[in-house]
Amino acid sequence: MTDSVMRRARFLVIEALYESETSDHPALAAYDRRLREVGADDEKLLKGNAARFGRHALEGVLTLREQIDRYISEAAIQFPIESMAVVDRNILRLAIWELLSDPSAPVAAVVNEAVELAHRYGGGSSPGFVNGVLRTVSQWIRDQKDDSPPIEAETPASNQE
Repeated sequence: MTDSVMRRARFLVIEALYESETSDHPALAAYDRRLREVGADDEKLLKGNAARFGRHALEGVLTLREQIDRYISEAAIQFPIESMAVVDRNILRLAIWELLSDPSAPVAAVVNEAVELAHRYGGGSSPGFVNGVLRTVSQWIRDQKDDSPPIEAETPASNQE
């Protein structure tokens, strides 16, 4: 099976987030460098929307990271976010950003993409963990959009009161 060009852009986002968190390299610089490296052999990634989507997604994750991390912490209370595997944490960040930023995105598609990333980059339990956390968070986001103020005004815990 070949990976779609959008999935390959997500790979670069995860790689940049991982590199940034484990080496203190700026995530955007890591993304741009990886895009140049991979793009030399993958013209489809450089053409069209995939590279722009990846950069936009990375910027979005970085901008909303604190808010996204609250969702993760609330959904996975038995796993403190700082003790989660770096790759799992960043896969969740990307997927939650997608859920928050594109209300038209089918939840199942976002979750499936995240699970595929977990299969590729995570450990044996990563796909199930990512799936479970995202199912919980996606329901909170859906509920919040139905009957509450914008997400920036609330945390997951306040939505459950």
